[in-house]
Amino acid sequence: MKTPYSYNTIADFLLSQPLTVDVEVDDEVAGCFPLKCIELDATVLYVGMRDFARLTLNLSPTEILIYLNMFLVWMRDSLAAERFCVVERFIDSAIVLLFSKKFGSEEPFFDALRAARWMGEHDELRFRPEMGIASGRVSAGFAGTPKEFTGSVFGRPVLIAAACAKMSLRQEEMASCITFPETEWRTRSFDELFPPHEFDDPERGRVRHPSTWKLGEARSVDFPSLGRIELRDVGNFVHWPPKITAREKASEWFAMIKAKGFYKPGV
Repeated sequence: MKTPYSYNTIADFLLSQPLTVDVEVDDEVAGCFPLKCIELDATVLYVGMRDFARLTLNLSPTEILIYLNMFLVWMRDSLAAERFCVVERFIDSAIVLLFSKKFGSEEPFFDALRAARWMGEHDELRFRPEMGIASGRVSAGFAGTPKEFTGSVFGRPVLIAAACAKMSLRQEEMASCITFPETEWRTRSFDELFPPHEFDDPERGRVRHPSTWKLGEARSVDFPSLGRIELRDVGNFVHWPPKITAREKASEWFAMIKAKGFYKPGV
């Protein structure tokens, strides 16, 4: 659901709001460059493609491009189904989603967790993304060269969310996992964020099934340059039936493209 505070990209947000900083810096060594940014409190959801390096080695260049676009389309479809406001950007092999009260989110951490939960529960192609969440002060601004400037997000929460995603638990019985600093959880209610599944059964009436997610105990992890941080993990233990994976689907699409004559390697 779009609101007056919803933006498709970081650039949309920056071009439509008063800036925290809007100056031109003339450094005697680096040279002259514009500095345009907005500082805000936000929650970052980092969603990385699992084993992207291995996939890149095992798939052809065009197959990995197909895989990447499938991942991005799946991400956008999942976000369109929700009612929160986000600003997103693509970096390397991951998506960064930004949640803030400035975008209309009443509870940014809750919305980030709900988005991650949706992905874990609707991963039909078994992307099994790495998901990390962190909150704090960030700066959304333009970065680049005179040829092209793009909107990006900077700050400690981006680093911590990415690190949490990489340090998430990897257990075979776990279909998906969301990791975040223990300080994010505080005294939140698990049942409120991961409610039981309720549905109407023609024979038994209203049926209530417990949540497929489980909250893990706090664990202490060494973060480079940050020291030890207490983390929490929420894992989903229900897997999609293994019909076909995104990797297999990418190869199928590439084979079909070649069979129909749309692949012209000699051009």
